[in-house]
Amino acid sequence: MATVADVLKNKRPGELAILPPEATVRDALQLMADRDIGSVVVIGGELLEGIFTERDYARRIVLKGLHSVDVKLIDVMTKRLYVVHLDDTVQECLSIMTQARVRHLPVVADKRITGLVSIGDLVNHMLEEQRFMIEQLENYIAGNMG
Repeated sequence: MATVADVLKNKRPGELAILPPEATVRDALQLMADRDIGSVVVIGGELLEGIFTERDYARRIVLKGLHSVDVKLIDVMTKRLYVVHLDDTVQECLSIMTQARVRHLPVVADKRITGLVSIGDLVNHMLEEQRFMIEQLENYIAGNMG
């Protein structure tokens, strides 16, 4: 079974976006736009304190009429985090995401964040595995029928 470690191997290096809790929502939005990503991990010192996502922006800034320049991440980030480890399976991650209704999971190893997996990362990994399996089966069938 595919693990979180397998998924992270296929991600672009340096993709993890990190900001301190004192950064503004505007800083987070700019970083997400620059990197074409949907979330920023919030780390204070060496501690994982939260995550700020596009969903947080829509629900905690836009709907409340706040201004992204004035609001600090610590005030609007998601603080209740679900984390996974390198040896967790893709299926376990998808189960957590479905039950918790989240789209991003920080990956922790040795008490430090080592990456982030999104629902898109997990689905893409599963699709690649399925494509490979189908290709192998087609080659097997073609080889045995000729």
